[in-house]
Amino acid sequence: MGLRMMTDSSDGQSGPAFARSALWAVVVALTLSMAGAPARAQSTAANPSANGAAPPASDAPGPPAAPLRPGLVTVIALDGSALPQGIVAAVGENPTVWFSAAARSAVGAIEVASRTVGYIALGHGAKPRGLTRCPNGRLYVLDPTLNVIHEVDPATEQVSRHSMPNGEIADLSGAVCTSGNLVVFTGYNGWVGKLDTATGKVTLLESVAGRGPAQMAMGPNGLIWFASYAANQVVRLDPESLRQEAFAMPSGVEGPKGIVVDSGGRVWVSAFRSGRIARLDPRRRAWDAWRLGSGSRPHAVALDSGGAVLVTDIGRDRLLRFDPATGSAASVAPLSERGQARAMTRLDDQIWITETAADRVLLIDLAAQPSH
Repeated sequence: MGLRMMTDSSDGQSGPAFARSALWAVVVALTLSMAGAPARAQSTAANPSANGAAPPASDAPGPPAAPLRPGLVTVIALDGSALPQGIVAAVGENPTVWFSAAARSAVGAIEVASRTVGYIALGHGAKPRGLTRCPNGRLYVLDPTLNVIHEVDPATEQVSRHSMPNGEIADLSGAVCTSGNLVVFTGYNGWVGKLDTATGKVTLLESVAGRGPAQMAMGPNGLIWFASYAANQVVRLDPESLRQEAFAMPSGVEGPKGIVVDSGGRVWVSAFRSGRIARLDPRRRAWDAWRLGSGSRPHAVALDSGGAVLVTDIGRDRLLRFDPATGSAASVAPLSERGQARAMTRLDDQIWITETAADRVLLIDLAAQPSH
C-alpha cells in the first residue's frame, strides 16, 4: 500500500457555550459472589509478515481458576442521557475520572472522592468517542461526527478544536498521549495521526493495516500499539515518525478489540470474535492465547496493580481477571446485561468501566472487602 501523509494546523476554533452541570450520582453498593472460569492455552510463533495469519496451534486446558476476593461495586447512573464511551483517570489533588458523553455532546467528570458528576459542553452536534489526558492537564477528545479533536482545559472549561487535514474523514477512534504532550490517535477509516499540542499541527498517515484501527496503548519503551479489528492485526507505532509495523493475529484468534502493554513490553489483546485473551511477545514474535469460556466476547482490557489482566466480557456480562502466571480466569464482578462495557481505566486499585448501553459508569474497588 502506498502511504499518504497529510498535515494541518489547528483552526483555533473555540467551542460554543460551555456548560457544566453538577448533579449527585445514583450510587448502589453491591456485594458480589465469585465464579471461576477455566482458561485454555494456545501458543504459536507470530508471523514475521503481516500478510498472513500465524500458523495454528492446538488447544490445551489451562490450570483451574484460582479464587479471587470479591470487590465492592459502585454504580454511577447517568440518568439515561450520556451514552458514555471512552474513559480516562486523572490523578492529583482532586482525582477525577473523565468520560465521553456522546448523547450530551459533552465530556463528563466524576470526582472520585464525592462521586459527583459534572459535564463540560463540547458544542452543538459533538459526538465524542475516545479521549486521552496529557501531562499538560488538558483533555483531548476524539469526535468522529464533527471530524475534530476537542482540546478541553478542565481548569477554565475552555474548549478549542483541531480539524483533520484537508477535511479527511478519519472516523476518529482511539488516542493516547506521550510524556511530551503529543496526542497520537487512530481513525477507523484507515488512519493513524498525531497532534502536536504545542503548535496545533495535525498529521495524518495511512495505516499499514488498512481499515479498522481503534484502541491504543503505550508500552514502557514509549512505543504505541493499536488493535485493528477489520485487519485482524495489532500494529506497533513510533509516535514521532508514525512508522508502523504490523503483527498478524495467530490463526483462529480473531477480532482484536482491547489492547494493553505490560511492564515487560508484552502486548495483551482481547480477541472478540474468538472469545480469547492473547499475548504477543514482540521480541520473540510469538503469541500465546487462552480461551475464556463458552459465549465469551472479551472487549476492554486493563492491568491491575499486580499485573493480572482485567477483561470486560460483554458476551457473558462480567468482569474477568486473568492471571498470566497460572493461565486461569476468574469472575470479579457482574456487568449489566447487554450493557456494552467497552472501555476501562484503572486508578490504583479502582477499576472504572463505561457501560454505553446501560448509560452508567461502574467503579470496582479491588482492594475493598464488601460489608456483611
